Amino acid sequence: MRLLAWLSLALLLAAGAKPVLAHSWYPWECCSGVDCAPIQPATVRETPAGYVITVAPGGHPMWGKDKSEPLTATVPYGQAKMSPDGQWHLCLNSAGAVLCFYAIIGGS
Repeated sequence: MRLLAWLSLALLLAAGAKPVLAHSWYPWECCSGVDCAPIQPATVRETPAGYVITVAPGGHPMWGKDKSEPLTATVPYGQAKMSPDGQWHLCLNSAGAVLCFYAIIGGS
């Protein structure tokens, strides 16, 4: 199944289509099509309080290059959801509030 997904993505890119950031598994309460995106592992740090996420301007579709400062948010461990694809994912609203955070449980 993964091979088919990779082949589909390769065909879209080869055809010049713009890749879609949203994944089909993002629940509606987290994402309205643009709110969620994978984030780089380096943007996540684990602390005793939970996950501290620092997103540079332009590091997320909802935190664009027009922002003057990085976005920093703490997500308590109990509010993090397990990532189904082994990547870190962050869902933000336009004000930078965290809607959902998908963590690689046990691996930062």
